[in-house]
Amino acid sequence: MVSFPYCKRHDNEMQLGNLNKIRHLSYDKSMFNHFGELDSLHGLKGFRTLTALPFEFESRIPGHYLANGVLHELLLALKQLRVLSLSDYRNITVLPNSIGDLKHLRYLDLSCTRIERLPPAICKLYNLQTLLLSYCVALTELPEEMGKLVNLRHLAIDYCWVLTKLPEEMGKLVNLRRLDIDGTDLQEIPVEIARLENLQSLSGFIVSKQQHGVKLAEMRKFPNLQGKLCISKLENVIDPSDACQANLKEKKQIEELSLEWSDSILEDSHQVVLEHLQPSTNLKKLTVKCYGGTSFPNWLGDSSFGNIVCLRIEDCRHCSSVPPLGRLQSLEKLFISGMRSVKSIGSEFYGSNSPSFQPFPSLETLEFKSMEEWEEWNMIDGITTEFPRLSHLSLRRCPKLKGNLPSNLPCLIELEVEDCCVLESEFSGEVDNRNIMRRMNVFNFNSLQQLWLYEIPSLTSFPSNGLPKALKTLFIRGCESLEFPTHEFLHSCKALEDLDIIQEAASQSLMFLEHLEVYGCPELESISLPDSSTPNLSYFEVDKCDKINSLPEPINNLSGLQTLYICDVPNLESIAEEGLPINLRTLVVGNEEGVYSNTDITKWGLDRLTSLSELSIRGEYLVKKLMEIQVPLLPNSLRMLEIEGAREIQDLDGKWLQHLTSLKSLELDKFQFDEDEIGFMFNSNMKFLLYHSLIISKLDRKGSATLS
Repeated sequence: MVSFPYCKRHDNEMQLGNLNKIRHLSYDKSMFNHFGELDSLHGLKGFRTLTALPFEFESRIPGHYLANGVLHELLLALKQLRVLSLSDYRNITVLPNSIGDLKHLRYLDLSCTRIERLPPAICKLYNLQTLLLSYCVALTELPEEMGKLVNLRHLAIDYCWVLTKLPEEMGKLVNLRRLDIDGTDLQEIPVEIARLENLQSLSGFIVSKQQHGVKLAEMRKFPNLQGKLCISKLENVIDPSDACQANLKEKKQIEELSLEWSDSILEDSHQVVLEHLQPSTNLKKLTVKCYGGTSFPNWLGDSSFGNIVCLRIEDCRHCSSVPPLGRLQSLEKLFISGMRSVKSIGSEFYGSNSPSFQPFPSLETLEFKSMEEWEEWNMIDGITTEFPRLSHLSLRRCPKLKGNLPSNLPCLIELEVEDCCVLESEFSGEVDNRNIMRRMNVFNFNSLQQLWLYEIPSLTSFPSNGLPKALKTLFIRGCESLEFPTHEFLHSCKALEDLDIIQEAASQSLMFLEHLEVYGCPELESISLPDSSTPNLSYFEVDKCDKINSLPEPINNLSGLQTLYICDVPNLESIAEEGLPINLRTLVVGNEEGVYSNTDITKWGLDRLTSLSELSIRGEYLVKKLMEIQVPLLPNSLRMLEIEGAREIQDLDGKWLQHLTSLKSLELDKFQFDEDEIGFMFNSNMKFLLYHSLIISKLDRKGSATLS
């Protein structure tokens, strides 16, 4: 146990104090990017640990910077270090040769830096046990003499994207237990790696196409492998018996296995190789990618694999049927994509056609993607549901799919349909995409909360009896013939929270749109509406959209608009250069930060809005402009006027309000001036005056405001 005087976390430059007894120091790199305030570190020979926090990957995304020269000085000063973590310093591109002087170093973390190569001096760290280089995306090579790190147990080079080869001396790292190579561009691994018989974790094994390269049979030399394993470039297997010698079946601690060919070329040998690569029944996750056989081996889908929870079959183009995956009792997630030869899915998928058999008892997520020839999906007669726990169903790019679709999915929460554009009516045989939701009984999926529809050009309308009552999200994209849902239809969706319709819409598709709100979209930059496509739009609101810089142009084309609400849109460059819609009745515009300084309020044509009865202006810029212009801009039809957020205005001149003979309500909010500086007059019809900083006692007959 290490007592307090020997450990310190430094998160405030005033806290250092006396470091003579400190052995282990961690500091928050978001607060310190240089060590000018840590001069006392220099010369502390007893330092053992220096760690830049935090460790979590999520916090690495922004990146941090270490002042030039600091790293070299630290390495010279702290030669007794055992642990050094410099992760996430994005400006570190070169590691000083002085790193080789840290003879006692056991743990070195350089992950998420921009190091391009490691200095040869790093190979002098004979006591180093852990070297972390994850996400060093500029790293192009490792030192050739890496084999000198004889005590190295963990080497992480995952997601070093441009790293293409490993040094031949890797085979000398006889104590290596863990080698992480995910996300690299390695074309092969050195044959000497077969000497690392103590390996317990090898995230990737690449079969060589070279005559003297590493063969699949070498996998037998790693009996203690556990966790995750990806075997790639299986097309390079010349002798299928090598797959048998790999002995995956006896590697009982492997939980996640990926078997990958580089391209799905029709090849009989693939079938034998996959047959021999049968894993242990302890497996939990399995991926088969670009397999070139015409059928799957019997072990895939066998009920003995009762521990599998996730299964992916990708780009197995020559298989004409799917394996009997319904027998996998623990399977929770299933992803099938790119099986271009499959035309029908039925009892072979479920594993039985008996009504007494319950397939997929645990399946929660099912996704089919890029099944170009798939036409029929047949269910089991007499069974209540094939998918009793399914909560997510995705059908993407299955253009020929027709026939029966699942109709009883009691737990379905999310449904996604993309490019299933020739679904045929089961009754007439005619193309009728309006039936897609009816034929799936989508309105009977009582638990459905999210519905996503993409690229279904023949979809023209929503079901007349509505959508599921629990639906919260409706996302539609590329359904250009779809009529915009009526107000009554949307009103019936009581739980609906998010409605997104993105498309190059047909001109009539927005004909029924009456109410449009764009609220809280921080990344949205512009809004456009097709000309004359929204004659019934009466309410338009844009609020809290930081990046929007323009509104539909010209906005005065929205002839039916009666309410316009534009607030907290700080980057808006203009509002109504061609004038506001002539039939406006309510206008709310501005924001308290006082921007919109690029807009010319005189072009709005406020005085022409003879129907305008309610006006709310927010922000001092707009208020000042109204006061500065001598000609009255406000129409005398106004009955309610609100002025808010003009904090810096010291004298509110009431002359620009005197012509408002119909004004019944005036609200002034957040003005910062003294009571005795107020000198403005009101018409005799004024019924309500609210000023949030003062108390108005009465309004006399002459229209003068009396303050008390």
